[in-house]
Order: sequence, then C-alpha cells, then structure tokens
Amino acid sequence: MTNPYASAGIAAAIATLVGFGAGYQVNRISTNTKVTELEAKITELETKAAEAEKLEVPTDDEATAALQKTTFKGSSMRISRCQKHPIIPGVICNGTVSDPSGWSMPKSLPFAKIDGTWAYAN
Repeated sequence: MTNPYASAGIAAAIATLVGFGAGYQVNRISTNTKVTELEAKITELETKAAEAEKLEVPTDDEATAALQKTTFKGSSMRISRCQKHPIIPGVICNGTVSDPSGWSMPKSLPFAKIDGTWAYAN
C-alpha cells in the first residue's frame, strides 16, 4: 500500500515547484516590460538632451557687437557658457566683459536674437 502522507508530500513538492516556476515566469515577463519602458524613457531623455544641445547662442563677436550698441560701448565680451534664459526668450551668457582700458569683469548678461541679429537684452 502507498503511504497517503508520501503521496501528499509528493503532490505538495510538485505544486511548490510549479508555483516557483510560474512565479519566475511572471517575474521575468514583468522585468522585461520594465526594461522596455526604461529603454523608451532613456531614448526620450536622449532626444531631449540632443535638443538642449541645439540651443542657439551668440559667438564672442556677436555678443561684442550687441554690447557695442548699449551702455557697454567700447567693451568686448568673451563668452564662457550660455543657457536658456528662464524668463525671457533668449539666452543668458556667462563671460568676461572687457573695456578698452583693460578693465575686465565676469558677468552674466542676457541676449536675444531679433531679426537674425543678437541684441543685449537688458
């Protein structure tokens, strides 16, 4: 005769193995879905980063020309970094403003492109 406890133990072991196998598959499918979603998000962020790199900024000569038309007459600017202005259309550039006497000072100045020409946006 067969032992009813042995049959129940074997059935429990088989049920446990089937449960672990099913849980593993569900976890694998869920993980694959999450990986696919994360890859899509990475692609989206890479696209946004590439768009941010396309920020149009003035050259040193264009910034200098824009400053020449304002109270900074006779000054020149060497730009070190520009970023999108948080409030107005245009950019805000960090750089060094120098005058003909040799005086120079680091400044952050806003610029906007108007009709294809950069202007100091004070």
